[in-house]
This record gives sequence, C-alpha cells and structure tokens, in this order.
Amino acid sequence: MKSTETLTVDGVEFPSRTAAARHYGLNPKLVNERITKFGWTLEQALELEARPKGDYSKKVAIDGTEYSSMRQAARELGVAQSTLMNRIKAGIGLEEALSTPRSDREKLKGQSKPMFYQGKLYPSARHLLIANPALVAGGDLGKTVTSLNDKARRSKNGGEIRNLSLDQVAAEYDLAKIGFADEFDGFVAQLVEQVGEVAMTEMFYELR
Repeated sequence: MKSTETLTVDGVEFPSRTAAARHYGLNPKLVNERITKFGWTLEQALELEARPKGDYSKKVAIDGTEYSSMRQAARELGVAQSTLMNRIKAGIGLEEALSTPRSDREKLKGQSKPMFYQGKLYPSARHLLIANPALVAGGDLGKTVTSLNDKARRSKNGGEIRNLSLDQVAAEYDLAKIGFADEFDGFVAQLVEQVGEVAMTEMFYELR
C-alpha cells in the first residue's frame, strides 16, 4: 500500500522528494543523499535555504604549535588557508611550505572552470588535457581545450551541471580565493568538507 503522506515545500505540496526535486530542477538522488547522508533539511537540499557550513573550528597542531582552527593558523602564518591545507596534505614541512618562492609556482586564473576525468578533479580543461595527453585530438591542445569548454557550456545550458569557476566557488562557499596550482587540492578539500563529494558532480563537468 502506497503512503498518502505529502510534503509541503514553500506552500506547494509534493507526493515525494523525487517530485519536489524534479520541480526545482535537481537530481532526485542528490536531494535524497543530502537529506539522508548529510542531515540537511528538505528546504536546504532543494537549495531554498542556505546549506550547512563546514566546521573549520577544529584545533590543529603544526610543527608543535597548536592553533584554534586551520583558519587561525593560516592567518597567523601569513599564508592562504587553502595553501596551508594542501601543503600539510602533501606532507611538506611548514618551513619549506612557507619559503616556496611564489615566482616558481604555476598561476591559476579565477575564471578557470574545474573538470572531472576518471574521478579526479582538475583546475581547468587545459590542466586535464596536459595530465592526459592521449585525449588531445590531433595534437592540437588549444582546439581540444575549446572543445571541452564548449561541451561543459552545453551541459550547463541543459541544466545538467552548474559549471562554476574557481572564483564563483570561492564566493558562494566563503572560501579563500586561490591563485596558484599547488593550492587547488586544499581548495577542493575545503569544498568537499562543506558540500560532500556527491554535490561536486553537479557543480563541474565530467569528461567521460
């Protein structure tokens, strides 16, 4: 026997979460996982209310010094939070991390739009292709980059993904902007902590 219970969202009744998700143009599986796995309310899952923020207040110890949070550590050490997280994750010592000449680091553009390939997120189509040269059609990197970006744009226009840029992600999720490639992994780690891995697939294009 089917349940006759209905859900009311913003004054509108729906027979199920699936129906509500489709009404708001969202993937039903994503909405359900946000509620069951991450404990979001239905309104948050449907993006009608602000989503829960990640908790960055956990104490961290770096080179024997304890800080109240990763954010405080980054502020007192004079380095971007995303950079610090990425360096710690990579196992690089603090002294080396803070002394790395910025001129030797690859810069990233804020308008770059990350892309997935085989489960890995790259900062841009160019980075994805450089790491996977076999994907470069006819050896023309520029042309293949343009083709990938066009595919991502069509997916966005079709409502499949949001196709956010690095700067858009930073602004929407209150993250420090990044300007260098070695900060990207830390940036992604902070984003995953806030939204979960499942939600990432609706933000960025995935090359299959």
